[in-house]
Amino acid sequence: MSVLTVSTKGDTDKRDFLHKSDSQGLFTSEVESAVLDGRADIAVHSLKDMPTAATPGLVVAAIPVRESPADALVASGQFGSIAELPSGAKVGTSSLRRIAQLRHLRNDLECVPLRGNVETRVSKVASGAVDVAVIACAGLNRLALSDRISAILPPEQFVPAPAQGALAVQIRCDDRELARLVSQLDHEPSRIAVETERYILASMQGGCSIPLGVYAQIQGDSIAIRAVICDLEGRKYVKLSRRAAVGEARPCAEDLTRDMLTAGGREILERIRST
Repeated sequence: MSVLTVSTKGDTDKRDFLHKSDSQGLFTSEVESAVLDGRADIAVHSLKDMPTAATPGLVVAAIPVRESPADALVASGQFGSIAELPSGAKVGTSSLRRIAQLRHLRNDLECVPLRGNVETRVSKVASGAVDVAVIACAGLNRLALSDRISAILPPEQFVPAPAQGALAVQIRCDDRELARLVSQLDHEPSRIAVETERYILASMQGGCSIPLGVYAQIQGDSIAIRAVICDLEGRKYVKLSRRAAVGEARPCAEDLTRDMLTAGGREILERIRST
C-alpha cells in the first residue's frame, strides 16, 4: 500500500474567508480526480468538506466511527468559554457558521480570516496573530494537539457544521471487491447521524456559503436533531430541535428543515445570497 498526497485548491488558496470562494468541492475535487483517473483507489475526506451531491463514478463506501463533532477554543490565555474572552479579542476563523454564532453571542469580538491546516492555525495563536482560534475538536484530537484546547464548545449550544468530526471513505462505484472490504469500516449510527445532518444542508441548498449548524445525536432508539441558522451580524437567529425514532430520522429532518425556513431561515438565506 502507498499513500498519494494531493493538494487541493482549499489548501493552497488561503487569502480570504471560505464562503467567498465560488468553488464546489474546494477541499475534495482534486482528491476525487485522483481516484477517478486511477492514481488512487481510495480517498479519505473530512465529510463536512464534501458537496452534498454525489460525484458521478464515486461512492462513499464507509463512514467510520465519528470523532467529536464539537468546536474548540484554542487561546493564548486561560479562557474557559466564549463568555470569558476579553472585549475586542481577535477570533480567527473562516467559517461563516462560526462567525454568525460568535456574533450572536458576543458582538464585541473581532472575527478575522484564518486559513491553513490545523497546525498552521494553532501557530497563529501562539504567535499572537490572533487571540483565539475556533477549530474542530476532531482535527486537534487526530493530530495529538488536544492539549492546545482551552475550552470545548458543547455542540448542543454552539452547533457544529453538518458531518463535522466524520470521515468519508470514497471509492469508485465499480470496484465491488474494494467496496466489500471498505464496508467493514462503516459505523451505522455515525452514518445515520451525519446523513441526517447533510440532508438538512442539502435541503437548505447550501455549503460553506451559509451559516448553518446541524447536530444529530442518536440516543438509544431515538435521534435528537438540532439546527441553527443565523444572519452574519448575529441578530436574526433561528434555532430549533426535534426528536424522533431512529427509523424516522429523514421525515424528522424534513419537518425540521421546513420549520427552520418558515421561522425566518428563508429570509436569512435570501439576504445572504443577495449580497
